[in-house]
Amino acid sequence: MRWILCPVLLTIAAFQGCSSAASTAGADRAAAEAPKKQSQPKVKDPLASLTLMRQGAVLLQQEQYQQAIEKFKEADRVAPGNATVHNMIGLCNLQLGQYDTALLSFNTALELAPSFTDARNNRGTTYLALGQLRLAEVDFLAVLADSTYPHRYQVYYNLGATYFQQGQLGAAEENLRKAVTAPFPVFEAFIRLADVYREQDRDGDAVEVLEEAHLRFPDRPEATFALGKLLVELGRTDEARPHLEEIISKEPGSERARQAAALLQPS
Repeated sequence: MRWILCPVLLTIAAFQGCSSAASTAGADRAAAEAPKKQSQPKVKDPLASLTLMRQGAVLLQQEQYQQAIEKFKEADRVAPGNATVHNMIGLCNLQLGQYDTALLSFNTALELAPSFTDARNNRGTTYLALGQLRLAEVDFLAVLADSTYPHRYQVYYNLGATYFQQGQLGAAEENLRKAVTAPFPVFEAFIRLADVYREQDRDGDAVEVLEEAHLRFPDRPEATFALGKLLVELGRTDEARPHLEEIISKEPGSERARQAAALLQPS
């Protein structure tokens, strides 16, 4: 069964009020030890760590992951013991495909703050990337047990993707349906739900869910392409043509456009 990492959804903790008792204690301890360790720089700005974290977050959003890691590590040196910092380092390593290193960072974050739900969800995505599906399932279920967690519909997608990898199609469908019917539907769940329906030989349902994704997310070419590709595979080339031609028109020269053109070629 295919594994696709990209759609797995990550969550980033907001920095507002991110200081914890552990991080405060770490900062106080570092200040107390400063006279004994002349190599440690004095922190003139009490908000230096937060400033570094925000700089790292900007670099993370710009996909400059290695530079972001350096900022977060510097923030940890200034004020050690902040679980959010380790969560962010883990996110960067996860995006770089350094799964074992990411796992260490998420474990550290959870050791510092066992109820840190963002870090637990992100650790679950790392287990999923490593193919440790049972551990991923345990983490996602634990996240969903937190009724206050604001990103729970994204976690339904993650759990559904886990069950899909395990071949538990019924459980996958149940969780993916929750993600697509959420107040703010998770786009990736539509694509994965179509995969589930195809595995269940429910081609009509697969077409319907991709049509819905195409209508609800007109700026996401993945749905347009997936719908066109599925229609071609079902022998409905005339219906597929406008969708694939849309890809060719909007993304000229792209790999997706090349594949769309190939699908329109007579077999």
